[in-house]
Amino acid sequence: MIAQNVADILRHHVKLTVEGIDRMYLNVFVPRLQHETGIVGFFREHRGQPLPSAALMQPMSRATAGAVPQGAAQG
Repeated sequence: MIAQNVADILRHHVKLTVEGIDRMYLNVFVPRLQHETGIVGFFREHRGQPLPSAALMQPMSRATAGAVPQGAAQG
């Protein structure tokens, strides 16, 4: 057998065709929000909430999830 490198094998044997994208994922890493004090600061300073609560996250999450299909429909 003739020695081949991975690039040669892929170039001659693998074909990728994308017809369309049906799902798209966005992962965002915000270091400040990865710990409790960062989340407290976010709700107190940025959102103006005197008492941070997990209940404050639900409307934000639902608004974002609801905006995704609308944004996709707009193109």
